Amino acid sequence: MSKKMMKRIACNAVAVLGVAACLCTATACETAHPEVEMTISFNGNDYTLEYELYRKVAPSTVEHFMALVENDYYNGLCVHDYDDSGLKMYTGAYSVATDAEDEDGLTYKSYYEVVQGYENFPISVWQDSAKSTPLYTVYGEFDANGFQVENGAKKQSYGSLTMYYHDKSTTAKAYVPYLNADKEGELATRQYKYNSATSQFYISLSTNETSNSQYCTFATLSEDSVEVLEDLQDAIADYIAENYGEEEDANAAFTTEQEVTVDEDDLYVGKKAKAQKFDVPNEPIVIKEVKVTKY
Repeated sequence: MSKKMMKRIACNAVAVLGVAACLCTATACETAHPEVEMTISFNGNDYTLEYELYRKVAPSTVEHFMALVENDYYNGLCVHDYDDSGLKMYTGAYSVATDAEDEDGLTYKSYYEVVQGYENFPISVWQDSAKSTPLYTVYGEFDANGFQVENGAKKQSYGSLTMYYHDKSTTAKAYVPYLNADKEGELATRQYKYNSATSQFYISLSTNETSNSQYCTFATLSEDSVEVLEDLQDAIADYIAENYGEEEDANAAFTTEQEVTVDEDDLYVGKKAKAQKFDVPNEPIVIKEVKVTKY
């Protein structure tokens, strides 16, 4: 074997070991902008969207979301609420019901029951200052919760991902980490309603950039995926035109309004859970797979 060939083999071996080391110790290879791929299925076709996440802007939210992705939490869930004005698609909590007798048409994925079974699931909110009772929700990294980013929060943009929670009618408090370095390790008291997001998020379909002081936008769509998302929107529009005509109310006809009781398993508001109306697409829009492509 030539020296040149031996050198090449040695270099390849070092490269493989380096990759393996990163995979085994992901935290050591973390970047400011992790990346994920989300494949959405609609009417027999798949649309793969690439996202860049912002760890420095929303560290707890990014870690929380990536932990769910790594555990395949989102795979198979559907868009359970479709804004008929075409501005948002809400997902992250339900799959399409397979039982024909299920009047809701949706099957809730029992968030708390599921994530408590995950090993080393990141915790950023507690019920008590002793950290004895984790809430498994995520720190609300936005202005209304007293969270401010040095260079400003991310604005919602076309295709961006924003964590979402239903309105909570509670004055309960929760405990989250202090931001300032001189109180590192200590906990601050915050309103639970702003720190209650679990797995739900929405995909923005607006072409205008907007700010929201009560929800955390943590990921933006890559430029290469803009056309893919546009293709998905076109496919939905074509489906609506073909099946519901081109009348003004055709978009509304694409969905069926369903009333679902939400937050029944929420520690604070479960006993006062409210009914929420969702506009559920008649042709399912399904999150086929979400996977981390860069840590």
